[in-house]
Amino acid sequence: MTTSALSKTMIDLPGNQAISPSLQSLRAHFEYRDGQKSTNPIENADSLSFRKLHEQIRAHAAVLIPIITRNEELHVLLTRRAEHLKYHPGEVSFPGGKIEAQDDSETEAAIREAEEEIGLTADKIEVLGRLGDYFTLHGVCITPVVALVKAPVKLTADPNEVSDIFQVPLDYLLDPNVYDSRSHEHNGITRRYYSAFYEERHIWGVTAGIVMGLYQELLSSHR
Repeated sequence: MTTSALSKTMIDLPGNQAISPSLQSLRAHFEYRDGQKSTNPIENADSLSFRKLHEQIRAHAAVLIPIITRNEELHVLLTRRAEHLKYHPGEVSFPGGKIEAQDDSETEAAIREAEEEIGLTADKIEVLGRLGDYFTLHGVCITPVVALVKAPVKLTADPNEVSDIFQVPLDYLLDPNVYDSRSHEHNGITRRYYSAFYEERHIWGVTAGIVMGLYQELLSSHR
């Protein structure tokens, strides 16, 4: 199967339509479904191939998808993980992490982790809603929480966890045509995952898969 054919199979959307949501349409979309968590997991081949592994490990995490207005355009805040971390060093990710015993919900965990990692405090966050779950090759079930960031905001990376904080235009991330599909074997399972570059930064794997989950979530509002 060619890369192009694989990409269309994974995204499974006619024409790979790019979408460009506004602040108003984002709010309207999540208000329509009352901000409730999607009951279905993100439809992504890489994620669903590890769903059974999660049933054995039962690990849970949450990430924040922070959307901020910059120069009248919507951007997504992303981080680069510190190089010394045991898992996924140097990779692009959303702020987030393991759901702890003191967290009352996935949303609370995502907000707590965002403050710990990049100094994004709860008073600067307007939660819109939660996407369906995403399963990783380590058996972790991740719940993505979509939120707006109230500007101005001062962010500070915790060097123990994050080496860089940067922004990517939301329109760029929600254009399936900027992604390639790649694959490799992991414990006998063929991983097929999305990969894109923004400037010199490589956005791939779980992070790209969650972005495409947001794309699938919002696409219905743009048809």
